[in-house]
Amino acid sequence: MDNFTGGTCLVANEVIDKMIAYAATQVEGVAEVVGYDSNSGKLRHHYEKTLASEEENGHIWIALMIVVDRDYSVIDVVKEVQKSVKEEVESMLGLRCESIDVAVL
Repeated sequence: MDNFTGGTCLVANEVIDKMIAYAATQVEGVAEVVGYDSNSGKLRHHYEKTLASEEENGHIWIALMIVVDRDYSVIDVVKEVQKSVKEEVESMLGLRCESIDVAVL
């Protein structure tokens, strides 16, 4: 993260993971982000088994599981999820996405 004059900014991992899940749910064809309740905007208990992020020195590695609506191309949806998540994380947090691994269930 960027250095701030007179202090720092820390963002909780859970907040980052919610941002990731929300960005993925905005992609057309994503039926569900496993571990995330899109109606309430909350992460489910033990979500870290299906959605994870690791940040170090301004870089982030992301893994998440999604369910794709059967009327959509899995490859196209995954590419759009990666793009959406990357744009959200990099613009909101200033972190560089090193990888976004998407598992489809």
